[in-house]
Amino acid sequence: MFFYIIRRINLLVITVTALTIIGFYLRSRVANDLALDGNLFSNYFDYLIAITQGDLGVTTGTGQPVLDEILTVFPATLELCFSAFILSIAIGVPIGTMAGMQRGSSLDGTIMGVSLFIFSIPVFWLASLVMMYFALNWSWLPVTGRLNLLYEIDSVTGFMLIDTLISDSPHSQDAFYDALKHLILPTVVLATVPTTEVIRQMRNHVSDVMKQKYIKAAASKGLSKTEIIMRHVLRNAIPNMIPHLGLQFSTVLTTAMVTEAVFSWPGIGRWLINSIYQQDHAAIQGGMLTVAIFVVTANVLTEILTVVIHPIRRKELYAQH
Repeated sequence: MFFYIIRRINLLVITVTALTIIGFYLRSRVANDLALDGNLFSNYFDYLIAITQGDLGVTTGTGQPVLDEILTVFPATLELCFSAFILSIAIGVPIGTMAGMQRGSSLDGTIMGVSLFIFSIPVFWLASLVMMYFALNWSWLPVTGRLNLLYEIDSVTGFMLIDTLISDSPHSQDAFYDALKHLILPTVVLATVPTTEVIRQMRNHVSDVMKQKYIKAAASKGLSKTEIIMRHVLRNAIPNMIPHLGLQFSTVLTTAMVTEAVFSWPGIGRWLINSIYQQDHAAIQGGMLTVAIFVVTANVLTEILTVVIHPIRRKELYAQH
C-alpha cells in the first residue's frame, strides 16, 4: 500500500505540473512574455516560484491580488458544494439501496426511470423553475445571495452557516436561519445530477452484494431484511461507492458554476464567469488553476482513502505485487 500511495502522490505531482505548464503558457501568451524573453525554463521557474508564494497576478477589474479574491469567493462555493454533496448522498444511498435490493422489480424500474428523467433536465432550466415557483410565485424561499442585507456578519471562515453561528451579533441565530434558507434552493438544484448518479451506482453495488453467498447464508440463519441490509449489504456496498463519490464531488464543483450564475451565488463560479465577460485573463488563469488543482487533489485523496478503509481493495493491491 505504501508504494501505491507513493504512485498516487507522483501522479498528483505530475498532473499539477502539467496544469502549471498550461497556466504558464496562457499567461505568457497574454503577456507576450515568450516574445520578449526566449528563456522559457527561466520564465517557467519564476512562474512556479510566484505560484508557491501565492502570487497569481492582479485582477484588472478591481486591482486586487487574484489569490485574495479567490480566498474570498471559494468558501462560498465549497459551502454550496458540500451541502449538495451531502444531500445527494442522503437521498441517493437509501433509494439506490431499495432499487438494488429489488433489482428487476417495478419499484426498481420506477426509480431508475425517474432518475433518468431528472438526470436529463438541464440544470439552468431546473434552476429557473424552482426560482419561479418557490421564490417568485409562493415567496417561500429567497432567490439570490447568501444572506439578507439586514444582517451584518463578519466573515471569519467564509462559510456563512459557521460565521453566523460564531458571530457575536445579537441576531446571529436569525442570521443562521436566513443563511440556511438562502442555501436551500441552489443546493437542491445542484444536488439533482449527483443524486441520480449515486442512486445508479448504489443500485449496482447493492445488486452485486446481494448475489454473494454470505447474503444467502445470513438469510438462512434467520436474519431479518433490515439486519441483512445494515450488517452486510451497506457494509460491503458503501466502500465501493467511495471512488465514485470522489468523482461526483468533482462534477458538483464544475456544475456549481452554472448554479451560482443563476442564483447570483457569490462563489468562484460566478466570479470566473464575470472574469470571462471582463476578459480578466489573470483572474481566469488563477481561478481555473485553483479549481483544477483542488479537483485533482480531491480525487487522489479519495483513491488513497478507498485503499486505506477498503480491505478488498488492499488485497487486490497486494495480489498485484
